Amino acid sequence: MASAQIRHFYNTPTTISSTTTTTRQLLQQQQQQHTNNCNSKRKQFQSDTFLCHTQTQSKSVAATSGATICRPATTTRGAAAAAASTATAAAAATATDDAPRTTDESVAERCRMRYPFTSGAATCDVAAVAARQQQCDAPTIAASTGISQQDCLSRLSSKVSQDSTKQQQQQQQPQQQRRIFQNGATTDSDASTSTTPAVGIFTDVQKFARSIFPLVIIFNLLPLFYAGGAHLNSPPADGEPWMQPVVAYLEVSSRPTKSPKCDQTFVSRIGGPQNGSFSAPLLHNHRNHSRQCLYTFLAGPGQRVEVVFKSFNLRGSPPDGSAVGELPSCVHEYMDIYSEVQSSEPAELINSPFGGRYCGAIPPRRRISMYRAVAISFFSNKNVSTDLFEGTFRFINASEYEIGIPIAGSPCSYTITPSMSVNKTGALISPTYPGAYPKDMSCTYQFLGESNQRVRLEFRDFDLFFGGPHCPFDYVKVYDGPDNSSALIGTYCGQQRNLVLYSSESSLFVHFYTLPRTANTQNRGFKGIYEFSESFVKLDFIRENDGIHIRGSECDQKILSKKESTGFVLSPNYPYPYIPKTVCRYFIYGMQDAQHLERVRLEFNAFNIPKVEHKDKGESNCTDGYLKIYLKGQETADAYDKFDYELCGNETQRVISEGPRLAMVFSSGELQGRGFKGKYTFETEYKIPGTAAPDGTCSFTYVSNSKKRGELNSPRYPSNYPSDTNCSYLFLAEANEQVTIVFDHFKIKADNNANATAGAYGSNACFEDWLEMYVVYRDNNDRLLGRYCGQTAPGPVESPRGAVGLRIILHTDQESVASGFKARYFFESAKSDAGDCGGNFSNQDSGIITSPNWPAGYKAPGRGMASNACNWVMTARPGYKLSIHFEQFGLEGDPANRGCPAAVLRLWMNVESDQPPMELCGEKPPVEHWHYTSTGQTARISFTTSDKTVGAQGFRIVWTEIQDSGPGPPSVGLHCESTYHFQCGAGYCISDKLRCDGVKNCGPGDDTDELHCTTEAAEEDHDVLIIITLFVASSLICLLCILCHSRRNRRNHVRQLGLHRNAHYDSQTSATAGLSSSRRHLQSGGASIAGSLHGINSGTLIIPPAPLPPTSVPPPPHICIAGVDMGHGLMSNGEDDDDDDLDMDEDQLDADIFINDVHFDEDNIDHVNQMANV
Repeated sequence: MASAQIRHFYNTPTTISSTTTTTRQLLQQQQQQHTNNCNSKRKQFQSDTFLCHTQTQSKSVAATSGATICRPATTTRGAAAAAASTATAAAAATATDDAPRTTDESVAERCRMRYPFTSGAATCDVAAVAARQQQCDAPTIAASTGISQQDCLSRLSSKVSQDSTKQQQQQQQPQQQRRIFQNGATTDSDASTSTTPAVGIFTDVQKFARSIFPLVIIFNLLPLFYAGGAHLNSPPADGEPWMQPVVAYLEVSSRPTKSPKCDQTFVSRIGGPQNGSFSAPLLHNHRNHSRQCLYTFLAGPGQRVEVVFKSFNLRGSPPDGSAVGELPSCVHEYMDIYSEVQSSEPAELINSPFGGRYCGAIPPRRRISMYRAVAISFFSNKNVSTDLFEGTFRFINASEYEIGIPIAGSPCSYTITPSMSVNKTGALISPTYPGAYPKDMSCTYQFLGESNQRVRLEFRDFDLFFGGPHCPFDYVKVYDGPDNSSALIGTYCGQQRNLVLYSSESSLFVHFYTLPRTANTQNRGFKGIYEFSESFVKLDFIRENDGIHIRGSECDQKILSKKESTGFVLSPNYPYPYIPKTVCRYFIYGMQDAQHLERVRLEFNAFNIPKVEHKDKGESNCTDGYLKIYLKGQETADAYDKFDYELCGNETQRVISEGPRLAMVFSSGELQGRGFKGKYTFETEYKIPGTAAPDGTCSFTYVSNSKKRGELNSPRYPSNYPSDTNCSYLFLAEANEQVTIVFDHFKIKADNNANATAGAYGSNACFEDWLEMYVVYRDNNDRLLGRYCGQTAPGPVESPRGAVGLRIILHTDQESVASGFKARYFFESAKSDAGDCGGNFSNQDSGIITSPNWPAGYKAPGRGMASNACNWVMTARPGYKLSIHFEQFGLEGDPANRGCPAAVLRLWMNVESDQPPMELCGEKPPVEHWHYTSTGQTARISFTTSDKTVGAQGFRIVWTEIQDSGPGPPSVGLHCESTYHFQCGAGYCISDKLRCDGVKNCGPGDDTDELHCTTEAAEEDHDVLIIITLFVASSLICLLCILCHSRRNRRNHVRQLGLHRNAHYDSQTSATAGLSSSRRHLQSGGASIAGSLHGINSGTLIIPPAPLPPTSVPPPPHICIAGVDMGHGLMSNGEDDDDDDLDMDEDQLDADIFINDVHFDEDNIDHVNQMANV
């Protein structure tokens, strides 16, 4: 179509040019012919004027009329008509006379020539004149009416003149030409002279029109050129984009042209068809004119119209995201639907509510008329339209929409009572269900039952526009009472399933409202049934037991806590048998707010729901009736299939909810029973893991044989703990175990400020909310470890050996609260008293304690260990105390802000006292002095690390046993016990042994025990020298022993050489010479002589002969030094050895050496050494 239009458009200029040329030629020919006619008529007019005067003179009766006839044309259209009428009358009168005159044809021709552009032309027509004469025949007129023939002709001429004038006004003639000829001449004398200027003016007008006609065409083409140029500058589109502006220009604007052939009306008649079909019209619209067809469906009295579309395929489509039928989406082809038409007149469609405009391929949904008529308007501007839509219609009974007694002023509001139906039931449907419901509508349904009845309403189909969870647009509101001032049961929209509602009393009120808007929502509405009955469950069993009936339900109830309250819950009609096929739900809710959290404890006093036994043990026996219990809040997610208990028969069960909610669903089957009676108790829920106390108090126990490790927390952690609460946590270990607790989070309100960032420790700072830790012993004697609040987390703690376990107490007051704490516990094998490191110190004057791996820094416990602990116990003598001085200290932690959660050092100044220890962590500044004095004879230090430990430098502590002399200046001898004690500048006494030992035992800032220690320092150096000398001497002795052993080996070797020794020597000479030589040899050679000298007396030595060596073994060498037999020892005439015999003067001996009876002097000794080496 577009291509054909474009080709037509481009052929248009040639057509226009040809048409212009033809028009110009026709105008010239008409002008020439008109000029010739005017010249001939001017001559004829002169002769007619003369003839007219002649006739006037001959007939005096018609003188006046003749003068009128012969008067020239006036300047007005009314004067010409009057003149023509007068001329007609004169002509008729003249025709009746016997005077000579011209024929009728000549008279008529002359009249037309005289009045060519007036109504006189029609008056002077020959046929008209003849007809008038025949009608006004004198005998006939006179006999019938008594009017003369002349009066008749005059009246007919006047009537014809008036009719001709009206027709002349309706004709379309050029105004300029009419003006020229009407005003051309005013008198008979100048008529001939005025004709030529009139024709000249008409010619000028034609020339002007021919000159401006091309300009008009070009001006009309300018929008086309502008659209094409603008589109060339825009991005290209699909298809042929350059054609689009041309097509848009050529398309005729939408001016609907009514086509009577395409309108259709379908009317319901008695005995006629009650259904049928309709389809789109066949339109042949080659000139591209728009067409609009109206389909009207009119039902009879008591009927409505139902229209269903089977197919639908109109040009266009709704925009994405818009509602179907939105007005801006359909332009060139669409369908408008009116389903609330109250009159069949087409003009009344303007006053009818608009039902929506549709196009595209999505058909409109079913329509049910609100009254008796439905109108469909189809619009299209396509050239050819066929198979666009097809549908069916039928006329249905309207009585099903009249569900009660109509309420005046509303077409869809009714009052429903039980007397309207036999079985007290009926249907409830929206006004146009199942068709799309109208907009801007408000319908009410009032159900009024008898005093002992309840109303049940069940929606089996519910489809309304969903505008959000609060239904701000279209909705259905149901009220538990007779009107909208009653309690609201609920507001419903969207799509609802299984929506069943009950009234609490005998009345129910339903309000259906739709919002006035332009968006077309094609929702169906709703359909349901209602019932009035006396057999519904009576609600007395709910009200009598502090329950709250849930509006809209048959017997659902809600029970709310009144803070640790108790009560009873019953089955319907208890203690009498319950009603069969009834479902009741119970919602028992404890308190849950910023300060309270409860749980529900339920135990049954009576229970009787018939049980059905099944052969298959895997199948539940509770198939007829049951009571399902939900302990985890499953009802909030409608997870009713995930119950915790299913009870039937005569079972009794004691249950506790896991939170503040407990729900039950009671369903009675066909078998009847007495039902149940249960007692509920609301207990405070702490949400603390562990074994809770049976009385419901905040007491929890953790036993080693139950669980070796786990977690604990404050009530409701991580939420704030409740106010005015006291909670106890007891940890019991086995005999060979101990328990360790490590805190991961800690925030307890301090100083009435739950958001305080500073920590606090001790009873002086924590007096509102606090946490205390105790060591539990077997004699039920608990020892306090500390009190904590704020953000000062307790350090890791281990129960000492011999203790039963640990106890934690949390106390809160009635004011502000905080998030509380979270910790972990471990049961491990017991360690020694010293722990992983440490020791006991007693009967010592002083000592030094350091952290593990000092000064490199301590480390975290090994893998799998919860903590490491080092315990040191210092015990002083009776009457003495302990001074503890921290020389260096650095542990991870910050007591002021976050406490000591990873590592801590605890210091007990008196083990026998019940006072809690000091907890230390962080880093000691160098300028600070940490010095403590025990209050008893024994002090204890415990260093504990946890699995959270990162590591730090550690600590170095000096402890000293002191005698406290009291305050005042030092006075030696007055306060100290004996002269063996030294009095420090601080006033107390220490052992005198601790002076000048390099350790400041008097404490920080007091170095009096290390003053005047110069001499002691020199003696200390001499002792070191002595030690070194002894070490060197010992080394030399060892070396001599080694040499002696080597000498003995060489001597044995010499013997094996077979040397012979002399049997006798001169004892005196040999002894003197041999001894001297041997000493010199020993001193020079480094050999040693072991043993004592025997047989030396009076300078005479007796050497017995040596035995002969064995023949097989060569005899060892025999050495004799001046009569001393070195091979057999020193002999002295058989006398015993004596020390006094050795008192000899070495200068008196000249030793000579004999080896195997061979004398060796000093010159030959080197030769002997060489032999020995061999």
